[in-house]
Amino acid sequence: MNNPLIAEVAADVLGSASPEPADEALPALWSTVVELDWPLVSIDEDSAGAGGTLDDLLTLISAVAESGISLPLAEAAVARWALVDSGHDPAGLVVPASADAEGALHDVPWARHAQHLVVWREQSAPLLVDLAESRIERSTNLAGEPRDTVVLPESGGVALPQAPSRPEMLARAALLNAAGIVGAARGAHEITRTHVTQRHQFGRPLIAVKSVASALATMRTDLVSAEAALGRAREAHERDDAETLLAGTATAKIRAARAATSIARNAHQLHGAMGVTQEHSLHHVTRKLWAWRDEHGSERSWAIWLGREARALGEDALWTDLTAGV
Repeated sequence: MNNPLIAEVAADVLGSASPEPADEALPALWSTVVELDWPLVSIDEDSAGAGGTLDDLLTLISAVAESGISLPLAEAAVARWALVDSGHDPAGLVVPASADAEGALHDVPWARHAQHLVVWREQSAPLLVDLAESRIERSTNLAGEPRDTVVLPESGGVALPQAPSRPEMLARAALLNAAGIVGAARGAHEITRTHVTQRHQFGRPLIAVKSVASALATMRTDLVSAEAALGRAREAHERDDAETLLAGTATAKIRAARAATSIARNAHQLHGAMGVTQEHSLHHVTRKLWAWRDEHGSERSWAIWLGREARALGEDALWTDLTAGV
């Protein structure tokens, strides 16, 4: 999962930017990202999208996360994907929201900066909701990104019967979330690799210490494993293969969450006290790892779902699936 040309474009755009608080206003870089149509990547041009593939979109999301910059790219991409061929093209930032069993909207990403929501509810069509008359109670995740509670007006919104189903939305959002985790993990690994290579202690670089080299190798192994799982899940989404789409997404989310935990821990251990200071770049990616690993379904919830699906297949079918590529 890495389109070299798209990655090069992303590096050029992100290269001069730096992380900034996202509580009072959207980061300045967001206007550039919108002008470049990044939220519309992977949507056909015939459907008012920017064209490109799902792999292109995942590459962009990973690149933004690797840079440590917080942007609502994944969220806007999910919302715009849901609005394809709906006849609605609202101006401004549109983000997705998933109502709980009581219809409440908690932890809505970037709601304070959005103009509209696409809201998925239990057993009914999604709604396009104008936020102008909604009440927003501000909160943030561990990365300092807006995760707000939204109280909608009684007027509700416009039904979107053609929009993807709630499970389809959750799978798409989880896949993009996994891409963000992989990008942040890649950033943490690169920052740490540079640190232990350049920093000397007792006359030699830290990387020469066996335990340091081992920890860095573990980080790399976790990253490669998460990248591989993400690539398999992306293939299932591109094929629109219902049988493997959710299973691939679950595996990608589980591997990404495990990598997030391990890589963040090893990165801070290898940096010592420096990695937690406000001016250091490491915390901009590791706080995302800690926050995002539990969003769009935790590692535990996806593992439970995957285990139940595997058990339901039965021994013979499960063995056939596990050995299909051998």
